[in-house]
Amino acid sequence: MFEHPTYVVLELPGPIADAVQALRERYDPRLAGYPAEITVAGSSGIGPVLAGQSPEAVFARLQAIADRHLPITARFAQWRRFASGPVTWLALAQPAPLRALHQAVADSGIGFAPHRFEFTPHCSACTLELPAARQAQLLADPVPAGDFKLTRLAAYAVAGDQPQLLWRSRVRDGRAI
Repeated sequence: MFEHPTYVVLELPGPIADAVQALRERYDPRLAGYPAEITVAGSSGIGPVLAGQSPEAVFARLQAIADRHLPITARFAQWRRFASGPVTWLALAQPAPLRALHQAVADSGIGFAPHRFEFTPHCSACTLELPAARQAQLLADPVPAGDFKLTRLAAYAVAGDQPQLLWRSRVRDGRAI
């Protein structure tokens, strides 16, 4: 397993996921084909899960991390762009709990590919280089408002542009179990 790049993510809940998906549909239809999420492993800090590991062992370690760290109450604060490319993303008001979760995943004993960028907790809204007027329109869109509760850690493999859910943490009453 893990022959395709596999990412560990926090799935966004209900209305906030819908708001992110609406933005993606408007500005980056390809990205709209992916779940609304915050990537914990795969796009910054640490790379995708390395092939050749036992799925049962990987998922058991991720469940233990979810049990310790979730739920996390979060809120988006502002639009940002990475200096290294065209990605426009939603920054979190309080990134510390996501950094702690990321560090727990990095220290879990699961093998991950290296990654050249430092971990930045974020939700990508658009990965395209938009014309200036369209980019300005995106940045003028309101940031999805309100607190939301992150309760689900998940692993997705991506082959081509097709994300496939491999695993999702168990939850009970809004809390990982």
